Amino acid sequence: MLASFVLAAPTIEEREAQVDGYIYICTDANWSGDCDNYGFINGQCSNFPSTFQNDISSVGPDPGWVCILSVDYNCYSDKGIYTVTWPGYSDLSQDWGNDMFNSVVCISS
Repeated sequence: MLASFVLAAPTIEEREAQVDGYIYICTDANWSGDCDNYGFINGQCSNFPSTFQNDISSVGPDPGWVCILSVDYNCYSDKGIYTVTWPGYSDLSQDWGNDMFNSVVCISS
């Protein structure tokens, strides 16, 4: 006697990548322009999305995080690094300089 087997196709679910926290970034001062709640993993450097590279004018991480912004890609620090904590900066032109950040690494405080 022959047994018949029917194999069901596996179900593939799309999930967002797990993140540990978020840093809110905007292209204009006072939390305006194009904005994104950019997710990060604790202690892992990441480059900002291309639409935000060299175009961030306000920035602020979730409470409990210390984020180090780098002018360079891959958190390289030749041109400068800057530390930001909650609530962040609503107008970077008043604090450090506008439109100059490309990467970030955040660490739980």
